[in-house]
Amino acid sequence: MKISSKPYLKTFMKISGVFLLIIGLIGIYYGPLEIICFYFFSKGGQFYYEGFQIGSLWFAYLVIQNAGYYIVAFLLIPIGIGTFKLHYWGRKLFLNLIYIWLILGINITSSFIVSIPEFIKSINLSTISLILVVMALIGIIIPFIFIKTYESERLRNIFKNKSNNFIYEIPQAVLLICSLNIIFILLLHAGALLQYIFPFFGKIILHREGVHYISSAVFILAILTYGFWKRYLLAFWGLIIYYGLMLVSITMTFSKYSLTDIINLLNLPSYEQSQMIPVLSVFLNFNLTALLGSFLVIILCLIVYSKKYFQNTPEKSEDALSFEN
Repeated sequence: MKISSKPYLKTFMKISGVFLLIIGLIGIYYGPLEIICFYFFSKGGQFYYEGFQIGSLWFAYLVIQNAGYYIVAFLLIPIGIGTFKLHYWGRKLFLNLIYIWLILGINITSSFIVSIPEFIKSINLSTISLILVVMALIGIIIPFIFIKTYESERLRNIFKNKSNNFIYEIPQAVLLICSLNIIFILLLHAGALLQYIFPFFGKIILHREGVHYISSAVFILAILTYGFWKRYLLAFWGLIIYYGLMLVSITMTFSKYSLTDIINLLNLPSYEQSQMIPVLSVFLNFNLTALLGSFLVIILCLIVYSKKYFQNTPEKSEDALSFEN
């Protein structure tokens, strides 16, 4: 007698949901807890140093780290609940997260390959090869296996199929692109933390001048993201123009400025220059044009792929549950 694997798959998915939920709850616990770090480094604190303030490297790192906990909670708590309850929207959101994992893995691995001529000046070839293998394994192979598993018919069938849900109705590719837009908006905010640094067609914009550039870039992308979610054809073309211009601007700027040049322009506190930057010296070999440019190229390719969803009257279909819809 053949024993069905469906009960075991359901149990496995429920356990996965609990695991994701626990990680999300840990994130929401550590979010407010880690705010105390700002007190440690502020004036009068245990680790205070001259120059710790908004615009300094360590301040920016602490803000990004703290925001990361809340982002983890915001993503994994609902995904964990949806996965545990075997809802299709839970599967779809988790699959979206794995696609982002794969895209970032391809992005970082490819930029590392481009940067090897610089890395080889401070790291031997065998170490570089090992790093590359680990990057490919963690960033590409593992998420690819997860995607193939989650897209399998057998796994898909254990989730409850409910179409009265806005997540269900949105194509996977459109959901993914909107998520990547949000990531880019967060990246622009990271620039705001570092003295409003903004690459503008061959030059670096800083300080008060950069405020309007970053605010405009965030505002425009937020509007285009909403339009893209609603599947307006104008938003489709708007995103292509937006990322096309960003790609040109980033390429023109970071082909002239290295990470070391940018750090010098930021005029960071002396403590960060003498104690923190040397620790990060290996990472300064990353090619910024490859790192940011490859990310934008991937987004542009996905936008072009999504063109088929932008009709005058978008139709709903069961295909909206897979990336092929």
